[in-house]
Amino acid sequence: MKQPARKFNRIQPDLRREHLVEAALRCLADQGHAGLSVRKIAAEANVSVGLINHHYDGIDRLIAHAYETLSQGIFDRVTGAVAPAVGTARDRFSAFFREYFSPDIFDPKLLGVWVVFWSLIRHSPEMKAVHDRANAAFCAVLEGYLSDLAMERSGGDGGPPPAAARVAAIGLSALLDGIWLQWCLNPDTFTIAEAIAIAESWVDGFVNGGHGRLAG
Repeated sequence: MKQPARKFNRIQPDLRREHLVEAALRCLADQGHAGLSVRKIAAEANVSVGLINHHYDGIDRLIAHAYETLSQGIFDRVTGAVAPAVGTARDRFSAFFREYFSPDIFDPKLLGVWVVFWSLIRHSPEMKAVHDRANAAFCAVLEGYLSDLAMERSGGDGGPPPAAARVAAIGLSALLDGIWLQWCLNPDTFTIAEAIAIAESWVDGFVNGGHGRLAG
């Protein structure tokens, strides 16, 4: 005999929070900053405002959780695409860029949500904490990729100094953020293929000696 569907108020707390986060992301994707409303998110999730207040101590906590969920999801996807990639360190970078600029990530609505998150970082300690953790993890991954690539190109004789790899990772992260922002403002400016080419050319410049200025 088929069991009746459980009502939402019987769902476990973690699933409730996941449901609320998904509703918050939809609101921000559809309405931008106007979606930063407990009432709108509650309506989107088909729950009461009281339920949101039960699980989150204010909208800042909910939005910070949404930011962390989205950033971790993208991080896992792009790094997961690199892990099984076969070939050279340069090939792994190409796999990273293909996933990073894949259509379901490089989507104007999704990037619009990202811009809303960025705008809140300076004014919300919760958002800043999430950003600092996510950005540090992302830059650390890029730094490792760049160090591996430089080591490979040098034939194992040594890559760039640690300081150069660290600063280069910050530069590449800034480039990728800038491409995302340009696409969000006007997706007709360039194609996904051109976005990938911009990123690939930056890496080519790095391995061809472009990190020399960063070592000082």
